[in-house]
Order: sequence, then structure tokens, then C-alpha cells
Amino acid sequence: AQLALVSSTPCLLPANAAENILEARLQENSIAPPTYGMEASDTDIFYPQYFLGSWKAASSTVDIQAPCGFQLFAGGKAAFDSATQKEVIEKDVLQYKARFVTQSRGDDASSSYIAADREFNTKEIAKAAMGGYSVLDVPIATPNRFSCVLGPPDGSNLICVDIITIGRKSESLSDDKFACSEVVRQIVSPARRNNPNGAPVPPLSVKEIETISVYTKLDNDKIQCRQRTATYLVPSQTDPLAFKKWQMSEGKSVDVRCYDVIYSRA
Repeated sequence: AQLALVSSTPCLLPANAAENILEARLQENSIAPPTYGMEASDTDIFYPQYFLGSWKAASSTVDIQAPCGFQLFAGGKAAFDSATQKEVIEKDVLQYKARFVTQSRGDDASSSYIAADREFNTKEIAKAAMGGYSVLDVPIATPNRFSCVLGPPDGSNLICVDIITIGRKSESLSDDKFACSEVVRQIVSPARRNNPNGAPVPPLSVKEIETISVYTKLDNDKIQCRQRTATYLVPSQTDPLAFKKWQMSEGKSVDVRCYDVIYSRA
């Protein structure tokens, strides 16, 4: 398969940066599937105290790759070229709001931690990234499962997106540096409310996505993040073409994207 790159040094951090598993995966730009899963203690990502509060985020795409070739990249070469032109070459910056809140640990109200406000953050990113699409409903918003219903701008059939966490890891590198990652299975389906009494229909797409984020606190009001997403295909029991593409990928990532994100306190 043809390797598709748009820069010669994708996702690289300084040479001394690979101090842990997550940073190493990001620095080496590993396209092999992650080896970590869900431990009993991985009930959520526990962010450092300095994350608490509201932020303005500006995300810039640094690099887009198709490690297994354009034929396995969603939308093919046309989609790759379009994304590269808009996000990398024209430097289209995605700006959105983000919020981190205090969460209690189970029934112990006296024990708490800092967590991402998943429902708020997802809605804000969707508003910024999806144009006319709108988040109509969020029936589930937990650390291990997130579900939302999206409405297209033309009023056509609604889409349900289910995100199930299957892997999670975080590492504190120093007082001002924090790395975390989640691996999720993303299932996009026609929303049942389109025809709640109809026969079940197969999902429109199913894939697994690893998102690694390495945060550096610059000062009390600014955090810098290098982020990488890697998308993996999954075998389909109902779509022979999707099953064949999964076989062709040999377990490697088919879509890798790197971002620089700046969080400024709102």
C-alpha cells in the first residue's frame, strides 16, 4: 500500500521527551494497536488540579497520514487531500470552549477529583467542528460510555453516535506535565427515533480510535497540548467490504492525525 504523508517529521516531540509509554507512542508515531486496556482503577482520567475551570481551546492540525494507503483512508484520496488542504495547508484552526470540573468518587462525597466535563466539551467541539450539525440529545454521558444524537442541517435522518471506552491510561510526568489516553469504539448508526418500530439496521460505521494527549502547563492561565489520534478498523459481520479492509489493514492504524492545542483560561 502507498504511504501517504504530508510532513517528514510527523508528531515528533523533542528527543528527550519519550519518558513513558504514552509519550513514546506519540513520539515514535506507532501505528500498532495500543497494548494497554482498562484497569480496575481506570474509572476516569484524573487531571491535575490546575485544569479546573473553563478554557478557550484553539486546535491546529499539524499532520495527517494514511499509513495503510488511501484505499483504507475513509473517503479515499479525495478526502485525504481535502482534509490536508483545509486543516494543514490553510491552517484552519478549530476554536471551542472546554471545561474541567470536580467529580466525587462514588459515594464518598469528601473524596473528589478533576475530570473533563464530557457532555459540555463534546457539544462545544461538535458545534465548532460539524457546522450545521447539532447535538440534539445526550442520553448517556459517563466516563466509559457516551451517546449522542446528531441532527444534520438539511433535516434528514438523525445519526446516533455511541462511544464506548475500551482502554485508558494516564501518567503524571512532572508537576507541569501530564499525559493521558483513551481508546474508544465509535459506532455511528441511524437514530432509532427515525423509525423506532422498524427492524434493526447495521451501523453506518464502526471503528476504534486512540487519542493520546500530552499536556504542558505554561503558566496558571495557559496549557499546551500535543495530541494524536489513530484510527483502527474493526471486523464487520455484516459488511464483506469492511471485513476485507480490516484484513488489509493487518491491525495497523489507517488514519493518524496530530494536533497542537492551546488552552487559555476563559
